[in-house]
Amino acid sequence: MAGTETLDRPVSSRAGRTAELSPAAQQAAARPAPDAGRPRGQARAVWFAVTAAFNCGLVAWSVARGEVGSRAAEWSLVAFCIAVAARHDGIVRGAFVLGRRIRSYRLHQLTYHLGQLHRAMAIAGVAWLTVAAAVAVRSCPAAGMASAGVLAILVAVARTARDRVRPSQHNRFESVHRFGGWAALGILAVLVPLQAARSLPPGSGLAGLLRAPSVLLLAALVMLVAHPWLGVRRLPAEFLAVTGEGREWHSFAVATTGSEGDGRYCLVIRRAGDWTEQLASDVEHGRAPARLWVRRMRGYGFMYHAQAYRRVLMVATGAGIGPVLPYLLGRPPVQLECLWIGRGHSAAMGPDLVDRVLAGGSVTLIDTSRGRPDVGACVAGIAHRFEAVFVVSNDVVRDSVARACQALGVPWYGPTFDS
Repeated sequence: MAGTETLDRPVSSRAGRTAELSPAAQQAAARPAPDAGRPRGQARAVWFAVTAAFNCGLVAWSVARGEVGSRAAEWSLVAFCIAVAARHDGIVRGAFVLGRRIRSYRLHQLTYHLGQLHRAMAIAGVAWLTVAAAVAVRSCPAAGMASAGVLAILVAVARTARDRVRPSQHNRFESVHRFGGWAALGILAVLVPLQAARSLPPGSGLAGLLRAPSVLLLAALVMLVAHPWLGVRRLPAEFLAVTGEGREWHSFAVATTGSEGDGRYCLVIRRAGDWTEQLASDVEHGRAPARLWVRRMRGYGFMYHAQAYRRVLMVATGAGIGPVLPYLLGRPPVQLECLWIGRGHSAAMGPDLVDRVLAGGSVTLIDTSRGRPDVGACVAGIAHRFEAVFVVSNDVVRDSVARACQALGVPWYGPTFDS
């Protein structure tokens, strides 16, 4: 890394430099430890407040017209549409592009915690659907039973999505979230038109049904769910090497290293779950697939906000280097330096990739073979030289970096389940 690092302990790096904590780092260490989850908590408060205000407005409007029960199904679909839209790749991309143009740390926190809006609106949708099911069961028991089935599925989805459950049971979360969501949507696709037809005046016909608000909202919900999958393509793939023995789950199992020319892209795929583990095993045993399904439309992640700054520090541990690679191997739009912390980088990721990463001269390797450094203290010693710090690691390291940055007043970004 260019310049003089000030770390809390001797480490192994390209230049082999070591030093003690800087005065700024010592001052930061002496301050009371801030809450590392404060930005996420603030974003959660904002999005839940927005959701509460929006739905309170719907309640007030419905009460004034005496239509709370009759409108409940429509309002549930509105809430579900907003919840799905908050995770739609195109909308997420648009929000992040806006964040790149407007350098506001608070705005960035809201955009990359859109998952909190997703959660809040999903909860609101379940609440409205509960009201709709209670109303439906009196007029049509079968519709009430179907609505209860949807509610049961959505409750199961919500339980597996809890922060305390999701890290240890991620594969279960993925399966329940995906297949449960599709099943619930399938039931609604039958239930909503039937209920809408029951409430239409005689002689409305198909045209009247297609103009029913609940049917239009259902169509919008289906399109929001289906649209990202319309761009999936089966493309030829070439596997260069399989390295490392990592079997730990990680959010960023697949990351692009950028364009390789002639319409080619290089991906680093880390053993991180069922699919990646099976893929690595197939390659090792000579059963590498000739093609892979690739989603053409992808939302931006929190790393995209780096482009809003001029000088940033990136901290990655192990396979967390994946989201940083496009900045290290391409033409970075910002001036950056990177701390890459891991055990046996070349053995884990392959010597070719490591050599390419080091060729840019902006990366310092820290090998943990002789002990793990205090990453938070390492960052505290140098963070004051940067406009923002981006960390890609597990939650323990992320939070230690967050505390160091917050003590120094430096904006920090790191992955959460909402980003």
